[in-house]
Amino acid sequence: MPSFFSRRFSASSGLSERDRLNALHVLHQTILEPYHSEVINTHLYNIHLTQRRTAVLDVGTGTGEWAIQLANTHQYSDVLGVDIDWRLMNRDAKSKFGNIDFAAVDVEEPLPWPRGKFDVIHVKGLLLEISNYVRLIEKLAMVLRPGGLMVITEVETSYVSSTDQEIPRSLKQWDACVNAAFGSKGIDVDFPSKIMYSIANSGVFASNPYCQQLAVPSYSYTRGDPLTVARSGQTHPNLLSANFKKILSTLIEYGYNQHELEGLMQSCLAELSNPHAGYYQRLIAVYATKVC
Repeated sequence: MPSFFSRRFSASSGLSERDRLNALHVLHQTILEPYHSEVINTHLYNIHLTQRRTAVLDVGTGTGEWAIQLANTHQYSDVLGVDIDWRLMNRDAKSKFGNIDFAAVDVEEPLPWPRGKFDVIHVKGLLLEISNYVRLIEKLAMVLRPGGLMVITEVETSYVSSTDQEIPRSLKQWDACVNAAFGSKGIDVDFPSKIMYSIANSGVFASNPYCQQLAVPSYSYTRGDPLTVARSGQTHPNLLSANFKKILSTLIEYGYNQHELEGLMQSCLAELSNPHAGYYQRLIAVYATKVC
């Protein structure tokens, strides 16, 4: 259940949580393509050539936009989008082939699917929700077919300077707060940089997974709606603000002073929205094939 603070800040950011997730989907899709879809589509097409239907699991489906697009692209794929909060899913969405479904599933609990159920498992944006990401990968590997494709996409919470200038004090302080608050829940906010290593050394996947490491610029012009600006591959200030406010409630729950945090957040946003500052977050996507 969202806290008072998450409800309040979502409303005041200018973006609803649904709009924030949809804007993130478009932003990340813009940056990841064309490789992201090419790998997944090729994998599914090759199986369909054998006259077998495929099963695809979208973990952390959010509003379900990626799942809907995939279902409309692949007539012979049965697509299931799952998330812990069913209220954000577009459960009324229909694919033109009738091959999509949504369900509320807590993937930190025992998974409700048999071994080898899925041909593709797509995971995105779970970093701040999962207390043991390595264990999640192990569990999902069990419900992936041998030869199946695992795709994991996560964004680092910290910001990097494209000009190698020193990160300002406000961003350093925010990073320290995020590390402490989420670390108290067992969440490793630095895990994106470890995804490829974890998969390569799991003994379950091929030892040479491919990894995209891409930049999500922190600034774009204030003109235009978030989705339009996201298509340019840059983060709209409203989306940037909504992302910060999504994290804020956890920091307050951890015990940081709300008033001080709000001031710190505004300092960070001012720095990141500076058109002359070259800050970005790393977007990491790993593509791995299960070998056993």
